[in-house]
Amino acid sequence: MKPLLLLLSGLVFCSAMLPDPENELEKSIARGKTLYAGNCINCHMAKGEGVVETFPPLAKSDYVLKTPLKAIQAIKFGLQGPIQVNGVTYDNMMPEPGLDEQEVADVMNYILNSWGNSSDKKLITAQMVKEVKPAE
Repeated sequence: MKPLLLLLSGLVFCSAMLPDPENELEKSIARGKTLYAGNCINCHMAKGEGVVETFPPLAKSDYVLKTPLKAIQAIKFGLQGPIQVNGVTYDNMMPEPGLDEQEVADVMNYILNSWGNSSDKKLITAQMVKEVKPAE
């Protein structure tokens, strides 16, 4: 009986020490919302709708949802030149915002889980952002 209690106690302790992915995503989204308000909102607007033919939408954006690595690249390094978003060509410049890898991940998690977008609870991590290289 004693070994069973020790085992159960150990399992409870270990499960309390492991990060909860859903909680980590929620924390990242909250941080990302703050970063978005300070860095992205002026061009992409409060609800991610963008500005027609000037700044692409992030809400229900095929560019963000279908090519998240390109979106990470744009946030991390800035973006210049034409891109297609939801069938519309945008040819403007997005400056590099100077965010660190965790901040880029947080902004992406916010965007991927706002305005009708869904990441299906997949967490973008700083390590994933770190692996994204500039466009060639």
